[in-house]
Amino acid sequence: MNSRTDLISAATKVFATRGYRAASLRDIAEAAGILRGSVYHHVTSKEELLLEGLLPALEQTTVEVENVILSALAQAEPDFPAALRAAINAHMHCLYADESLTGVQAYLAENLLASHSDVTSDAKSQVRILTRRHERNFAQLYEAGVKAGAFRDDIEPLLEANLVLGTCNWVSRWYRPGRQWTVDRISVAIADTAIAGAMKR
Repeated sequence: MNSRTDLISAATKVFATRGYRAASLRDIAEAAGILRGSVYHHVTSKEELLLEGLLPALEQTTVEVENVILSALAQAEPDFPAALRAAINAHMHCLYADESLTGVQAYLAENLLASHSDVTSDAKSQVRILTRRHERNFAQLYEAGVKAGAFRDDIEPLLEANLVLGTCNWVSRWYRPGRQWTVDRISVAIADTAIAGAMKR
């Protein structure tokens, strides 16, 4: 290990396997192949390591899904069910099919911001800015679908957005690569349920 980037990569893997609260700087140093004291040559705290791995990953997920949604809405006649399916698929693949996003997976699995006081309010604020942008993107898709007559009139866009994202993110509690279901299969199941609930009957 000879760079800050290597250290952050080692830390996100430790967070993903042990959880943020249980992980120690000693664990991270061992994973990086350095002495514990050497960690402080690169960062000032465990929280800094979390944010350095988490924020870029969260932003990548948010931007990729946002691009899918904006591209769909730019069409003259958007296919709203297909757009919702594509957005859910993009979200799922960003989180669970990319090993570089283990920091996000750790955050989701541990429900860090809701249940732990280990992270400062400033750190929570930085993450919430991205998560709220992500929620608004999905809500925008639902709202446009309602206005176009593709989705039910009684849908509350932000509520539906949070229900879909909650379902996707809860997968981190039980999904393990190589087991019974693939990311694609899980994505299809979530999208099928979301679309069935949104469509006019």
